[in-house]
Amino acid sequence: MGTCFSCNSTSILKNIRVVHINGYVEDFEEPISVRQVIGYPSKHFLCTSTLLLSTSSKPMNGNTHLQPGQVYFMLPYSVLQADVSPVDLTGLVKRLSAIAKASPLSSQNQTVWCSPSRSPSKAGAAEQYGVGKMNIGGRSPCKVQSWKPILDTISEKPYNRRSESDWQESY
Repeated sequence: MGTCFSCNSTSILKNIRVVHINGYVEDFEEPISVRQVIGYPSKHFLCTSTLLLSTSSKPMNGNTHLQPGQVYFMLPYSVLQADVSPVDLTGLVKRLSAIAKASPLSSQNQTVWCSPSRSPSKAGAAEQYGVGKMNIGGRSPCKVQSWKPILDTISEKPYNRRSESDWQESY
């Protein structure tokens, strides 16, 4: 008796989303090609989750035009090495896909790169933190936080040797 309609948000469908391996998300307006996003020559490649999880994982051709509404991953070529297992790739795809979904565009605060040459992957330090972006809604975008490891001290003990303190205690 009732009718149900379902509709997805169209705000993300208008842009091309690129997620870097470190979790940084970029949105581009169309038309744009793979080569325009990654630059030339590049140490990175673009692919979709389907391409990455296929048995013959290959980077996308540089002349390929990216499709609006599609999520692409920018990854280093080292991901394609033979010692990377399909389980590792699946985990990577899940993590990057979750990041892409968790940072949707909103109509109040959209950051869209008008030109790939203004993208942080091509920009200097000043541009990486907001200069050269088109802000829709008047708010400045978030800054990228640097990653810093938490390290512990590792004590080392000699193997089959007595330390000076052990030697002094025995006399």
